[in-house]
Amino acid sequence: MSEKTAKWLRLDNSAKIFPMMADKQNQNLFNIFVRLNENVDKELLGRALEITIKRFPSMNVMLKRGVFWFYFEQHGGKPVVYDADPVVMKKITSSNCGGFCFRISCFENVIFADFFHAVTDGTGAAEFIKSLLFTYFTLKGYPVDGEQKVLTVGSPVNPREYEDSFLTNYKKKKIKDLTISSLKGKKSYRISGIRFDNAGKGVINMYTPAKEFVALCREHGCTVTEMIGALFMLSVYETKIKPASLPPQDIQLFVPINLRKIFSSMTLRNFSLFSRIGVTASDEMTLGSLTATIHDCLARDTKKEVLSDKISTTVYAEKFLPMRILPLFMKRMIFKISNLFFGKNKKTATFSSVGVVALPDSFRPYIKDMGFGITANNACPVTITAATVYDTMCINFTRTITDTEIEKRFARYLTDFGIKLKVTSNFWEVDEDALQIL
Repeated sequence: MSEKTAKWLRLDNSAKIFPMMADKQNQNLFNIFVRLNENVDKELLGRALEITIKRFPSMNVMLKRGVFWFYFEQHGGKPVVYDADPVVMKKITSSNCGGFCFRISCFENVIFADFFHAVTDGTGAAEFIKSLLFTYFTLKGYPVDGEQKVLTVGSPVNPREYEDSFLTNYKKKKIKDLTISSLKGKKSYRISGIRFDNAGKGVINMYTPAKEFVALCREHGCTVTEMIGALFMLSVYETKIKPASLPPQDIQLFVPINLRKIFSSMTLRNFSLFSRIGVTASDEMTLGSLTATIHDCLARDTKKEVLSDKISTTVYAEKFLPMRILPLFMKRMIFKISNLFFGKNKKTATFSSVGVVALPDSFRPYIKDMGFGITANNACPVTITAATVYDTMCINFTRTITDTEIEKRFARYLTDFGIKLKVTSNFWEVDEDALQIL
């Protein structure tokens, strides 16, 4: 948005939900962490951030409360780089982030970027971080090149970068033709355990050679997403359900689907839907049966016509006249009471497979690796992500409980397959004063 454009911006269709659901304990956050090969120059990173944010108008905003909806207003201040907080993905507020909907911090050689999901999703955030790294390395005097993989500061801003792609791809339908029932989900197994105090979260990262993992997947005739999802389901069953001799339980994974390629979108705002992948856990589960189930679910849920129907259904709720004219406080009450879309019993965990992050080759000498994390909460105490940068895959587990049995069983599956693993942790379950060491 240039100076000639509006000073405010509607939240995209997906983003409207996140402020509605936030409370004192929970907020839909995710983060990106980048490990460099040398300690971060905090002052220089701050200068790079001031420069970079001007290139991303949809992120250079603050969240405001309107009469009917929350909305974004252009931010007139400068973002600041903070010292990393011991609490992973600590809630973002107007007071602790200067009014921005993201927070950049650092500790030793690690850059952390926390985002409130209302402002963007993982794809948009990754583009922002790539641009920030490019600017930072340039200020350091390093010979980097964007290689057409980075939205550099000097590149023009395409208005399609900040469009609401849900509205762009919305097709008006009669209410009887909406696929409301497909969004409801069903009751599923909930992971439980002793929670950390003070909103603490435990983080375990598993780093593995990407080529080794891909070779394992090819050997079993599946994709990386299918393999990780299946091993996670097996790990939950082996460590939680089976030892407790529970009756048949449905394990439900919530898997985000990036809609950009399917609908030719360039937006840097939210543009994803979810696939619900469910299986009834039992001793009869095998790796092969689980990867096949995940494959079938994703094949079903990534068909363009299915996604188009879901887009129309979710946007309809926003356009529905009674919902439009309700004041904001009543909308918030409805969203909090409703169990239709985000019922606490409707998923076991969220698993986001980011895939390969396309970094320029010129960044290689300066970056060790990179990973993503999704905040966990009391309703969904364990989340998992997977992302590959250059030759390294990072599988991230974030949790609100002290128990690490799921992660241990998952790692054991991989090592039994001969996969090399390097495991790091913030050791929150041991020392709640420890900084996140990745």
